[in-house]
Amino acid sequence: MESENINLQGGLNINIVIREENMDEGKVIIVNNEELGISDFGDNLNGALENFKKSARMYLETYPDKIKLLKQDKPLLVSRISL
Repeated sequence: MESENINLQGGLNINIVIREENMDEGKVIIVNNEELGISDFGDNLNGALENFKKSARMYLETYPDKIKLLKQDKPLLVSRISL
């Protein structure tokens, strides 16, 4: 299988879900992408987003064929419902 060279400098839009979790040391912010199945975290929103971006870039550079999972005709809607 031939590896595809991807250029992420042009910008790639990724749907994310951001949530806050309580840990023993305090709160942590978690950023998750369902299409790729990757997530990362940080002590604050900016740190979590930067960590996620680095992880996403490394993942897509390692598995460039996964980029097709992000190219959807319809946007993903993330919402919350009460049960």
